[in-house]
Amino acid sequence: MRWYNASAYYAIAVSQALSNRGHKVIVAGDFPSPPLEKAQQLKLKIHPGLNLSRLDHTSILQNLKRLSDIVKKEQIEVINAHRGEGHFYASLLKKISSPKLAIIRTRGDIRPPKANFFNHYLNHKLTDGVITSCKILEESYRKNLNFDSYNLRNIPVGIDTDYFTPAYKSRLRQELNLDEKTPVIGMVGRLSPVKGHSYFIEAAQLVVETFPKAIFLIAGEDAQISKNQLNDKVKDSGISGNFIFLGKIPDVREAIGVLDIGVVASIGSESVCRVALEYMAMGKPVIGTNINAIPEVVHDKVNGLVVPPQEPRDLAGAIMKLAEDRVLREKFGQMSRKLACEKFSLEKLAQATEEFYYQHLHDKSA
Repeated sequence: MRWYNASAYYAIAVSQALSNRGHKVIVAGDFPSPPLEKAQQLKLKIHPGLNLSRLDHTSILQNLKRLSDIVKKEQIEVINAHRGEGHFYASLLKKISSPKLAIIRTRGDIRPPKANFFNHYLNHKLTDGVITSCKILEESYRKNLNFDSYNLRNIPVGIDTDYFTPAYKSRLRQELNLDEKTPVIGMVGRLSPVKGHSYFIEAAQLVVETFPKAIFLIAGEDAQISKNQLNDKVKDSGISGNFIFLGKIPDVREAIGVLDIGVVASIGSESVCRVALEYMAMGKPVIGTNINAIPEVVHDKVNGLVVPPQEPRDLAGAIMKLAEDRVLREKFGQMSRKLACEKFSLEKLAQATEEFYYQHLHDKSA
């Protein structure tokens, strides 16, 4: 993977989780690339010699040879492919020379699989099992490729609950001179139209009419839209005094730590809602839209509130409900932490993945 998107995050999270449980894990792919660089930071073993994004004849032969050498040298039993190119190479290697190799395809891309002959053959004949990151993807595999429950498993991604913890103390509230009694409502993540920042700003304008001292924070690097564009919208709305833009920050915990309410206003994407899990692990109540994986982690009226996408008035209502009720915020925040630890920890991710791997390894040895 060439960037650190949802699929890349899932790949690194499950690699870290399985490594923590004592498994030998090798992260292979193009290098330099953000996923392999992240794997290095986490001290995971990497193999940077593959050029999976290249599919010309020479590269195909070279990649197959290199992949075959890794499998033999490291005595690899399972390949978990997180992108189409890796799935192609792993399945081709299995077909040509490694029939005992278990091939697992993990999908963290929200686009449904295409219902064509090649995909049926690849996924049913050359693949042992498919893992999806959210229920809507799981259903698309059932519908489009006729998968049954045995070879298909929905396993939500995990979060490092030791790294993301309520005990982390952000210095930003003090540095920004924010009153402890003033609620800070924020969004953290790349700046892209699909993340719904515009609707967040429109909701903020409505909230300020009732809570004129409320503070809104947006943290994240420029992507398809820029901080300046969003700031212009805030100025046009007349609420510049209520907004803080942080841009990209080295440690996302600094931004999350200052929040009283974490918001995910996305209008699409979110096959893996990493930021909601980060909010939750740090004990924050979460407001999220009912898009893809979001309601699977943000449980309405349990650890937060779920609202329709692209509806600033609904989002504003949810923000005001939590902003005016500190007790409810604390209750939801405690439940967020509990859910993160009990359902979405790296340990839970490793256990579920391990079980699926062993199921298919057992089938091959039987």
